[in-house]
Amino acid sequence: MSMRPNMKYGIIFSVVIIVVVPIIIGFYMLNNVVDPDEIMVTRTEFSPDLITLQGGFADSISRYHGYYLSHRNNSLFIQIKGSKLPIGGSKDFTISFSNTYGNVDEIYLLGRGNAKKKILPNP
Repeated sequence: MSMRPNMKYGIIFSVVIIVVVPIIIGFYMLNNVVDPDEIMVTRTEFSPDLITLQGGFADSISRYHGYYLSHRNNSLFIQIKGSKLPIGGSKDFTISFSNTYGNVDEIYLLGRGNAKKKILPNP
Protein backbone atom coordinates (compact mmCIF):
# COMPACT_ATOMS: atom_id res chain seq x y z
CA MET A 1 0.00 0.00 0.00
CA SER A 2 1.60 3.30 -1.02
CA MET A 3 0.81 6.85 0.02
CA ARG A 4 -0.67 9.30 -2.36
CA PRO A 5 1.85 11.97 -3.51
CA ASN A 6 -0.15 14.79 -1.88
CA MET A 7 -0.09 13.00 1.46
CA LYS A 8 3.72 12.51 1.24
CA TYR A 9 4.24 16.22 0.60
CA GLY A 10 1.87 17.09 3.44
CA ILE A 11 3.82 14.94 5.87
CA ILE A 12 7.16 16.35 4.71
CA PHE A 13 5.81 19.91 4.97
CA SER A 14 4.50 19.23 8.49
CA VAL A 15 7.81 17.78 9.66
CA VAL A 16 9.73 20.75 8.23
CA ILE A 17 7.39 23.20 9.98
CA ILE A 18 7.61 21.31 13.28
CA VAL A 19 11.44 21.22 13.17
CA VAL A 20 12.47 24.43 11.38
CA VAL A 21 10.09 27.00 12.88
CA PRO A 22 11.14 26.38 16.52
CA ILE A 23 14.81 26.57 15.51
CA ILE A 24 14.28 29.93 13.77
CA ILE A 25 12.27 31.32 16.69
CA GLY A 26 14.87 30.07 19.20
CA PHE A 27 17.75 31.59 17.22
CA TYR A 28 15.95 34.93 17.08
CA MET A 29 15.27 34.87 20.81
CA LEU A 30 18.90 34.04 21.62
CA ASN A 31 20.11 37.10 19.72
CA ASN A 32 17.76 39.68 21.20
CA VAL A 33 19.33 42.97 22.29
CA VAL A 34 18.54 43.44 25.99
CA ASP A 35 17.10 46.73 27.26
CA PRO A 36 19.82 48.65 29.17
CA ASP A 37 17.51 49.09 32.18
CA GLU A 38 17.48 45.28 32.59
CA ILE A 39 21.29 45.15 32.84
CA MET A 40 23.32 45.72 35.99
CA VAL A 41 27.00 46.53 35.44
CA THR A 42 28.83 45.67 38.67
CA ARG A 43 32.42 46.38 37.61
CA THR A 44 34.08 48.41 34.88
CA GLU A 45 37.81 48.43 34.15
CA PHE A 46 39.16 50.78 31.54
CA SER A 47 42.76 51.14 30.41
CA PRO A 48 44.43 52.28 27.19
CA ASP A 49 44.84 48.59 26.26
CA LEU A 50 41.84 46.71 27.67
CA ILE A 51 38.18 47.34 28.52
CA THR A 52 36.33 44.94 30.84
CA LEU A 53 32.72 44.96 32.03
CA GLN A 54 31.16 42.58 34.51
CA GLY A 55 27.49 42.39 35.31
CA GLY A 56 24.24 40.53 35.16
CA PHE A 57 20.54 40.92 34.59
CA ALA A 58 17.90 42.45 36.86
CA ASP A 59 15.56 39.48 36.42
CA SER A 60 16.31 35.88 37.31
CA ILE A 61 15.51 34.32 33.93
CA SER A 62 17.55 36.27 31.34
CA ARG A 63 20.68 34.65 29.93
CA TYR A 64 23.71 36.30 28.33
CA HIS A 65 24.53 35.33 24.73
CA GLY A 66 27.10 37.86 23.52
CA TYR A 67 27.46 41.51 22.56
CA TYR A 68 27.88 43.97 19.71
CA LEU A 69 30.29 46.93 19.78
CA SER A 70 30.26 50.22 17.93
CA HIS A 71 32.34 53.39 18.27
CA ARG A 72 31.43 56.96 17.37
CA ASN A 73 32.78 60.38 18.38
CA ASN A 74 34.99 59.09 21.24
CA SER A 75 32.04 57.10 22.65
CA LEU A 76 31.81 53.32 22.80
CA PHE A 77 28.38 51.65 22.51
CA ILE A 78 27.78 48.09 23.73
CA GLN A 79 24.66 46.10 22.98
CA ILE A 80 24.19 43.03 25.18
CA LYS A 81 22.54 40.03 23.51
CA GLY A 82 20.40 37.80 25.67
CA SER A 83 17.25 35.78 25.90
CA LYS A 84 14.49 34.80 28.27
CA LEU A 85 14.91 31.16 27.24
CA PRO A 86 16.60 29.01 29.89
CA ILE A 87 18.82 27.50 27.18
CA GLY A 88 22.58 28.00 27.38
CA GLY A 89 24.14 31.28 28.31
CA SER A 90 24.64 32.50 31.85
CA LYS A 91 22.96 34.95 34.20
CA ASP A 92 26.19 36.90 34.72
CA PHE A 93 28.65 38.09 32.11
CA THR A 94 32.21 39.30 31.74
CA ILE A 95 33.00 41.20 28.56
CA SER A 96 36.65 41.93 27.89
CA PHE A 97 38.12 43.31 24.67
CA SER A 98 41.16 45.18 23.41
CA ASN A 99 40.86 48.93 23.27
CA THR A 100 41.52 49.49 19.57
CA TYR A 101 39.36 52.61 19.59
CA GLY A 102 41.96 55.05 20.92
CA ASN A 103 40.53 57.85 23.03
CA VAL A 104 37.21 56.73 24.57
CA ASP A 105 35.55 59.36 26.76
CA GLU A 106 32.25 57.58 27.42
CA ILE A 107 30.83 54.05 27.37
CA TYR A 108 27.10 53.39 26.94
CA LEU A 109 24.88 50.34 26.99
CA LEU A 110 22.59 50.54 23.99
CA GLY A 111 19.21 48.91 23.53
CA ARG A 112 16.72 48.92 20.70
CA GLY A 113 15.55 52.25 19.39
CA ASN A 114 16.85 55.14 21.48
CA ALA A 115 17.35 53.24 24.75
CA LYS A 116 20.79 53.90 26.21
CA LYS A 117 22.45 53.95 29.61
CA LYS A 118 25.74 55.64 30.44
CA ILE A 119 28.17 53.43 32.37
CA LEU A 120 31.46 55.33 32.07
CA PRO A 121 32.29 57.80 33.45
CA ASN A 122 29.93 56.89 36.27
CA PRO A 123 26.64 58.74 35.84
